[in-house]
Amino acid sequence: MAQKEHDTTVIRTGGGGAGWFIAAVLAVILLLGGYFLLTGGVFETQRSVDIDVQLPAAEGQQ
Repeated sequence: MAQKEHDTTVIRTGGGGAGWFIAAVLAVILLLGGYFLLTGGVFETQRSVDIDVQLPAAEGQQ
């Protein structure tokens, strides 16, 4: 029995630039979001928290 010879066919389709465009838009969004987070004071460590709680006196204590 004779074996058939197989030809290898490579099909390349030209991808558009849509993937790179989406990646660039996402990178810009991440950079802008990071800029607003860092300059907006979200990560500031010097915050003043003042909590004043006044509880009523318990019965029997004066």
